[in-house]
Amino acid sequence: MANFKLTSAAALTLLTATAALAGGSAQAADRCDGKKPYLIYYATHAIAEPVWATVRKGAEQGAADNCLQIKWTQDQKFSIETTINRMETAITEKPDLLVITATDPTAMRPTIEKAKEQGIPMIAINSLDSAAKADRVPYLIGIGADLYQSGVAAAEQVLKVNPKPKHGLVPNHVPGHVGLEQMAKGFTDTLSKAGATTEVIAIGTDVSQTAATLSNYFLAHPDTDAVFCMNAGPFCFETLMDVERRENLSKTVSNVTFDVSPMLLEAIGTGEAVAGIDQLMYLQGYLPALIARTYLDYGMMPDADIVTGPAIIDKSNLEKVKFRLMEAGLN
Repeated sequence: MANFKLTSAAALTLLTATAALAGGSAQAADRCDGKKPYLIYYATHAIAEPVWATVRKGAEQGAADNCLQIKWTQDQKFSIETTINRMETAITEKPDLLVITATDPTAMRPTIEKAKEQGIPMIAINSLDSAAKADRVPYLIGIGADLYQSGVAAAEQVLKVNPKPKHGLVPNHVPGHVGLEQMAKGFTDTLSKAGATTEVIAIGTDVSQTAATLSNYFLAHPDTDAVFCMNAGPFCFETLMDVERRENLSKTVSNVTFDVSPMLLEAIGTGEAVAGIDQLMYLQGYLPALIARTYLDYGMMPDADIVTGPAIIDKSNLEKVKFRLMEAGLN
């Protein structure tokens, strides 16, 4: 057995560290003493992909910081139907506050109205109802990006490097998603004003099929010189990069994507992407918990929706965003 000798200095360091850990736990317990551990329930259209893992991380930290209980739910694949089913289940569990996405306000209205009738306050994140506040589904406050303006911002980034684009493409990986349709419209409206033709195509979430669709599209539309992906991962941008690199297009097409991924950051650095349009997903998870504590304790919350985007990622802030993604894990 190896000899081990604990010096006085080492012993003091060990005792100090142990005391600090114990003190930290005690402080956390003291901080929550006397605070009701309200249940905040997330029943959104979240799916198993990295951007929603970031929302969950924010939600869990927000709940811990504000002495709340949290229940997180999600699907494997995007589905309005199963999202509504999870919202219905949430209502039966009678949470103190329900976090939703108003992805399809028409389809979701009966369920959201039911929650309101049962006295469950709601906060919407990520996909908000674009109707006027008096007419929208009855959540108290929305937290998320302005999706139409996110599309506008993406087009503006293209126009900075290509003031006279010929043809712009928007591949939509979730046809029928109202928020994505708004974002696509922001992009196409802005490029059209600059004289470009535009098209939105459905691609789904089958990566191999998406690759074939994009490859065929470039063959049929060789004047395509701007592409706006609305997913930074494999459902669009990563697959787009594979196709463009294989066909020697990645530095001749002005590429922009929504959300952030390691592939996007690499492409910005190599000049294969103009920019990324972010929506600060961590805050979309964190802020509902913060607001829930204030609302449930005091009946107060901000009077207006909180807009978390568009936020631009380009070469000017690339290194900072790399730290955020790689080190802090806040993609």
